[in-house]
Amino acid sequence: MRTLRLCTLALGALLALAACSPDKGAMSQVPDDCRAEQLSRKPFYTANPDSSAPAYTVLSDEYRLAFAGWGSSDPTFTLDFPEQADCRRVIMRYTMGSDGNGPASYDNTTIIWVRSKGDGKWYEITRAFTPFGDEFDASWQKHFYIDVTEFESLLRGATEFRYHYAGFDATESRAHTFQLCFYGYEGDKESEIVGMTELYSSPASANVGSCGWAYGIASHDIEADERLGCRTVAVPEGISTMLLRLTITGHGHDMGMFPDIADYEPMNAAEFVENSYSLVIDGVKQSAEGRIFYSNANNYYQGGTYYYDRANWAPGNPANTHYWTIERNTTKAGKMTIDIDLPRFVSEFDAPNANDGVAHYIVSATLFFLTR
Repeated sequence: MRTLRLCTLALGALLALAACSPDKGAMSQVPDDCRAEQLSRKPFYTANPDSSAPAYTVLSDEYRLAFAGWGSSDPTFTLDFPEQADCRRVIMRYTMGSDGNGPASYDNTTIIWVRSKGDGKWYEITRAFTPFGDEFDASWQKHFYIDVTEFESLLRGATEFRYHYAGFDATESRAHTFQLCFYGYEGDKESEIVGMTELYSSPASANVGSCGWAYGIASHDIEADERLGCRTVAVPEGISTMLLRLTITGHGHDMGMFPDIADYEPMNAAEFVENSYSLVIDGVKQSAEGRIFYSNANNYYQGGTYYYDRANWAPGNPANTHYWTIERNTTKAGKMTIDIDLPRFVSEFDAPNANDGVAHYIVSATLFFLTR
């Protein structure tokens, strides 16, 4: 990945800004003493990346995945963590499994949130996609390991989780399942997360009959303020380093077009279209881009189209989450603006109905404040 550079404005200068830069295509010179960079950190592992003995293990029940409605209808469960845990690392094992004679048929979205006891908000802790399950039997299961250390401060005492399944393929004889297991590891920390703020969460105001924001529908602009528009962040005193955790996955089979990209005719946007996003920091469009595409060349065998590359996800795997570090050249309290921009797209549809195949993105972005 190319290096993305960022500059934060002093608070006094920021207060003079009415909003994010109206010219989202404009490029500006970015000072060399401020920078942000996408990490090479893996979004998940197929074996536990920490070989030491855990200080605690917290195991959930196995949950059967079936569509339960949207939003407040999502099921919840509670897990009991140690009250005084203060771990250098937390690994979450995500297990895909089956109910009845085997998993259900299709590759559908599963989202799991954890609830903060401080602000009461739900933060997406993982997103995963079920496999094409028809060729697996009742014994089938798959383990994935996800580093969720940045959520460690939320995993104390009785902790509430919520999950959503966007598929309608569960039957009396076959269904997908999931189970969580958390491993907490003691030791010295490289850094301490002292705060967090949610930047984007498409399930909070989805407009396509699912958890995503429509892409290319003029009446439901994905770049509108209530969706991927500009966010203003208050950076606390003493913070020079931040971690941006961004999960953006594309869905739909839209045959629209990218009018600003020459000689590019998309097929089945946004699921099978190679796209990218830009970050606009304090009104400055940065030079590097995040790639919204994921190679499925090494995906394990399933039925269906499991081997086709997709927009940041693979059937039967967790999503391809991106991690960025943001470095400021000051530790003074202040404010900064962050905006995520997608290339202009014109949908073949007039309304944001996912059942018609309209292109849409499911987006979750959380910013964490670090001290070293």
